[in-house]
Amino acid sequence: MTTDLRDPATEERGNAGGSRPGPVLVAACLGLFTVFLQTTETIGTLGAVQADLRLDPADMVWVPSMYTLVVASCVLGAGALADRWGRRRVFLAGTAAMAAGALTLILSDSLATVLTGQAIAGLGGALITPSSLALITHAVRDPRRRAGAIAAWAATSGLGLAVGPLVAGLALRWWTWHAAFWLNLVVAGLAAAVALGRVAESRNPAQRLDWAGQFTAIAGLALLVFWLIDGGHHGYGSARALAAAAAAVLLLAAFTVVELRRAAPMVDLRLMRDPSYGASLLLAATVLFGFVGLSLLQVLWLQRVRGLTALQVGVQLLAEFGAFIAASVLAGILVRRLGPRVLITVGLLLAAVGAALFARVEPDTAFAGYAAAFVLFGLGCGLANAPSTALAVGHVPHGREGEAGGTVNAARQIGAVLGTSILGTLITTRFEDRLAHVRDPRTAFTDAVGYATWIAVAVLLAGTAVALGLSIWARRRATVPVAAANGALANGAPADKAVEGAERDPGRRA
Repeated sequence: MTTDLRDPATEERGNAGGSRPGPVLVAACLGLFTVFLQTTETIGTLGAVQADLRLDPADMVWVPSMYTLVVASCVLGAGALADRWGRRRVFLAGTAAMAAGALTLILSDSLATVLTGQAIAGLGGALITPSSLALITHAVRDPRRRAGAIAAWAATSGLGLAVGPLVAGLALRWWTWHAAFWLNLVVAGLAAAVALGRVAESRNPAQRLDWAGQFTAIAGLALLVFWLIDGGHHGYGSARALAAAAAAVLLLAAFTVVELRRAAPMVDLRLMRDPSYGASLLLAATVLFGFVGLSLLQVLWLQRVRGLTALQVGVQLLAEFGAFIAASVLAGILVRRLGPRVLITVGLLLAAVGAALFARVEPDTAFAGYAAAFVLFGLGCGLANAPSTALAVGHVPHGREGEAGGTVNAARQIGAVLGTSILGTLITTRFEDRLAHVRDPRTAFTDAVGYATWIAVAVLLAGTAVALGLSIWARRRATVPVAAANGALANGAPADKAVEGAERDPGRRA
């Protein structure tokens, strides 16, 4: 086993200077917008797709799940591809796949073509998400400015989630469900145009492709996500669910062994030795678990209990998604003064409070009764979303931005899958149980939504505790260099040498 001693920064010096942060941010945000737009457009058109294609409920599960499955399983490997083959090149491939998936859905007339379109769009989402983040982190070198840029990038995820139901509602009101996906085609084209015209290529030729890691990661994550989705609807104890889970464990264990033996791994698992890095990935997953999972509960409750159309649901959810976008922008400003850990802690706590308020809704509660819950939840998730991403990205050396983007976005996507599958399963089982005791289906479904929401509250509070513990650990760690320097000064060392020695060996005590 040989070690590659080439400096990634040196390898990239010749191709990194042609991009200005502004156009890079515009292209990245447009690309990420399509990734999350696809999610809520699909949810908003599900009823129309089922009626038009005469699909069974068991088949309908895979219409939104196919997209999630491909994104979550391929996003980790896509980050490493972006570093090696070129971040702009992979981003452009992602926009092309997203546009192709949208076009397939526009022309779909069967379940097979719908699932094909979702899978192609999912591949686009997997390529866009880490490469867009890598473009930003590569173009913006200053850590605090980078945090602000990542906040703007993260805000577009909320914008995409907010616009999706509105587009679906307008399409269903004036045309057919196919028309909802035209916007994805247009925005993907705009993102590609900006990237081609204003974004320079950047890559790290020293980063070798780890094909064994790619295969085991994609196959292992795909089977894990399949188990989460399929088990949530057909039982986690079924034969195929258990087989998928066992295969996923074996493949992910093989991935771990392969990566630990590589001199230049696709994902540097040794970074997990730093508690801050591991916790940041967990927090990124927690934010998406709550945000995407609870958003699904809200959409289902508004449609099935309140009886709102897709357009009306989209309008009401603007209170939440608008707060998410505003908080994301605010986080980009505050992170320069307060740091990411404070914002993550406050954000998760606010999100938990908002979720707890929503858990108390009744079947006849009007919008005024849950508007505050929507706003607080959106504010909390917006404050925590970008800082949790920035915290994880900040631990990876320059030249491996794609790897960082792939790793943190894999954590985010798995968190989103866990949120929808676990909370969706809880709703189904609780609803069936409550129907045996309550005659009114609206009351039974509201009770099921409340039950699942309290689980989301518990997860968000656990994330708050992790973030708070991380902040305390970071403060104690930060005092060590100062104490070491003071000890060296007391022993007569010059001030500059004392500080230099303390920074070199932060674990040394005075």
